[in-house]
Amino acid sequence: MSEGSGEKKVQVHLPFPLLIDRFDEILADGINPEVFLDGGGLDTALPSDLKRIRDEFGARGLTVTMHGPYGSINPGSASEEVRKSTVERYERVFEVLSHLRPRTVVLHAGYNERKFNGDEELWLAQSMKTWPPFVKEAERLGVVIAAENIFEKTPRTLKALVDGIDSPNFGACIDSGHLNVFSTVDMEEWFFSLGHKIAEVHIHDNSGNADDHLPVGEGEIDFPLFFSLLKKYAGDPVYTIEPHGEEVMRRAIMAIRKFL
Repeated sequence: MSEGSGEKKVQVHLPFPLLIDRFDEILADGINPEVFLDGGGLDTALPSDLKRIRDEFGARGLTVTMHGPYGSINPGSASEEVRKSTVERYERVFEVLSHLRPRTVVLHAGYNERKFNGDEELWLAQSMKTWPPFVKEAERLGVVIAAENIFEKTPRTLKALVDGIDSPNFGACIDSGHLNVFSTVDMEEWFFSLGHKIAEVHIHDNSGNADDHLPVGEGEIDFPLFFSLLKKYAGDPVYTIEPHGEEVMRRAIMAIRKFL
């Protein structure tokens, strides 16, 4: 979704294999890709393909961002085996970043009250073992890491993490759908707590029962409030829509325009 006259750019979440397979079409459509590299894509991505994305989209004035893997990994895991496995996966993420050079890379923060039995200090201590070396590398590359909420009920743990790291290259990614399903506090508390630490927002709708990834307006989320809070508290975060499926993507692109 390209930037029109005074219009905010919006990234569109695209799996890496789809982007490579339909590269010319996506480029011609003026879409700003959030390149999703899961485990398989991360391992097989070629430097030549990553540089092609960087160079050809950049030449059109389009912005590239990235979403990293999240299955079976957790940067703040209580298990050292899982945490170290996560570090290994993130080392590969940063190899990819060195070629792709996106504006932001989204990685999940990983706090789940149920799995940690409410022990936020344990999660934070484990997280602080993982993140600092990667933040230094992000600073070198000029990339911003955006740590995304999923199961978090409040912004407290995410705020503790971004405040503890304290780098302009490490911020938060607020996901509207995850807030609507899992948060137990008002939406404004998230924006007030994280403020200018918000590096990116993921914009999709649902009914509050499941993470459906619907276009804006097809669920129950109060998006006029969401965008007014963004304007009030945040700086200039990346906007990303995360539709699941091409037909949904077209609807999602049209639906968000009225908020830009």
